[in-house]
Amino acid sequence: MIRTITFKLQLPDGGSTALLDTMRAYSMAFSASALWGFENHTWNKVENHKATYQAVREAVPDLPSSLVQGARDCACEALKASRCKSLPEQKPLAAMRYNQRVITVNLIHGIATIASVQGRIKATFPISEYHRQYLSWTVTSSTVSYDRRKGVFYLHISMDHPDVEPVQEVRVLGIDRGIVNVAVCSDNSFFNSRRVKNVRAKYAHLRTELQSKGTRSATRKLRRIAGRERRFVTDTNHCIAKQITNSDFTVFALEDLSKIRVQKRRSKSFNRKLNTWSFHELEQFLRYKAEALGKQILQMDARYTSQKCSVCGHTYKGNREGSSFQCRKCGFQLHADLNAARNIAQAGISCLSRLPVNQPNVACR
Repeated sequence: MIRTITFKLQLPDGGSTALLDTMRAYSMAFSASALWGFENHTWNKVENHKATYQAVREAVPDLPSSLVQGARDCACEALKASRCKSLPEQKPLAAMRYNQRVITVNLIHGIATIASVQGRIKATFPISEYHRQYLSWTVTSSTVSYDRRKGVFYLHISMDHPDVEPVQEVRVLGIDRGIVNVAVCSDNSFFNSRRVKNVRAKYAHLRTELQSKGTRSATRKLRRIAGRERRFVTDTNHCIAKQITNSDFTVFALEDLSKIRVQKRRSKSFNRKLNTWSFHELEQFLRYKAEALGKQILQMDARYTSQKCSVCGHTYKGNREGSSFQCRKCGFQLHADLNAARNIAQAGISCLSRLPVNQPNVACR
């Protein structure tokens, strides 16, 4: 079980300058490896290392070798993700990946020694009561990032913990995610998006007014409100995920919405709503919270879940009209999202019958 926790770093005098110089050198190493891999159409790390390591060490001699190799690995991973169809680019002050040879983290005392182009930097960070639950976990990797707007460095630590014992009892809950309702569960639970939409509309109106003014005070106000909307939506998704995963159900079936953004013949306003819909964030929260409790997540095929009758199985596009569902065959009536959630739950039960009971985080077609 992997978790990533974030701390705000407190650096000594000269530490900020050293880390900024290190980030620039790291980006140069990344760009050199990415360019060679793109020109040679390969993301093989060994070949990239043989071709670029010596040149990069000469170009940025003060950058620790482990960071040179880390930049190379990140470049190769970016090339692999794009299948070498585009040249990966990294900003001069982008985040740096550290391994255990170039950073030492002491969670008990809140101290980190970080390698830089000017030697080791001893930074401190506060440990809250919440973070103390991770003191016995194992640090696997670390990332240092910089917020230019705030002028603050952050340390992101990935922690590993032995897997939680899976829950033996099997109780499946189907979850239908949407725009009108953030989530509708097969146990008749509804999580409405009205409050989220109202908050987003408020901030959209406020941004429009401030941008139209264009004054310095308006610009300062825009900076102050930046991120508030995002934090509100994130908190809402956290609360929904926590309430769902803390229920008596042990298996949560979700639709596979990985292709949901591919929309044709839709209005611009609908696509705008769809592309600001935080369905993926809610899924991520459900996954890690369920994993911590020894519960499972199943991904189901999303096709026809809103058109199929959850009672007789009749599938017809005309069964659904807006938020109402009425089966043209058996006459069954229900809220369309709740009917879809029940179909997802039934698909999850069928999926489990073909898989080992404790197999986590699987997808069924």
